Amino acid sequence: MNPGGKGSGPEGFQTQPLNQLPYPAQSPPYPGQVPAATAGGGYPHATTNAPNYAHPPPPPPYDANSNVIPPAQTAATTYVQVVTRPQVGPDPASMVCPSCTKHVITRLDYETSTKTHIAAGLLCLFICWPCFWIPYVIDSCKNANHYCPNCGAYIGTYRG
Repeated sequence: MNPGGKGSGPEGFQTQPLNQLPYPAQSPPYPGQVPAATAGGGYPHATTNAPNYAHPPPPPPYDANSNVIPPAQTAATTYVQVVTRPQVGPDPASMVCPSCTKHVITRLDYETSTKTHIAAGLLCLFICWPCFWIPYVIDSCKNANHYCPNCGAYIGTYRG
């Protein structure tokens, strides 16, 4: 055993006396630093100078007029005009010209299309080759382009 009775354990290890804390002593605080107070078992607790993290203030009470929409403020109003091509058919149409804003009946110009060439090719394939010219003279096999008779502006195309 230990002849001195204190300070060393049964196998010769150094032990702490029971009245001393197991942690080393803290160094003195730096200037301007608040020393940590120890209470209970050596656990440092915050001092009273620490910031208080309290709950945020409650919302304002309900006001009966809170659901009333505030009056509108006058602001610059911007109008956007979307111009779309009018729907046109195979016949002349009565409409307002988007270019000159006059009420007109459109003028039609017919032009051949892929549909016209396919119809002529089919006539040639089925032993009707002497009739291949018929789709080129029938307006229903062509595209109808609509124009304004007043200003000559292009209005739209009917692909029939």
